[in-house]
Amino acid sequence: MIKEYNLENGKNVDIKKLISDKIPLNQFIKAHKGIIVLCHDVFILYKGGILLVTRDNLPAKDITWPIGGRIQRGMSIADSLKKKVMEESSLKLKNIKFIGQARTTFQTDPFVHGKGTDTFNLVYFAEGEGDLKLDNLHKNPIIISKSQINQESNKSLHPYVRDFLEISLNLIDKK
Repeated sequence: MIKEYNLENGKNVDIKKLISDKIPLNQFIKAHKGIIVLCHDVFILYKGGILLVTRDNLPAKDITWPIGGRIQRGMSIADSLKKKVMEESSLKLKNIKFIGQARTTFQTDPFVHGKGTDTFNLVYFAEGEGDLKLDNLHKNPIIISKSQINQESNKSLHPYVRDFLEISLNLIDKK
């Protein structure tokens, strides 16, 4: 995991006090237009392979992608990731491992402000437990095993997904 430092002037910071109400949509649209969004994605080992889903929202609509999204303010990265995965897939995570970081950019954005979407992603590998039940923003779950990594269909994956999928599949061998 990434080290998190919750210390100020020699005293522990209660990060739960950093949780805030959602800002009004019009303010978030302005912020989205001008900032890099900090996200976390996780390549989940599930039923012998890596779980990927098709996004049903912008950016990356109709693209095969891992589960993930914005890091929630006032939560540890691990807790935020676990919450996001539970909301999007109903899976519980265990053995979470940081595997890298990346920046992804898209011409499209969910708010049609014309400036696209720019994200910085903390990328994780973890084991998923439970029964998969996707939310309404994800569909078409697929599980890719090590033997499928070099198949023609994987060449159509976004390079971000392909690169971290390969890293994740190699981690399965070390289990």
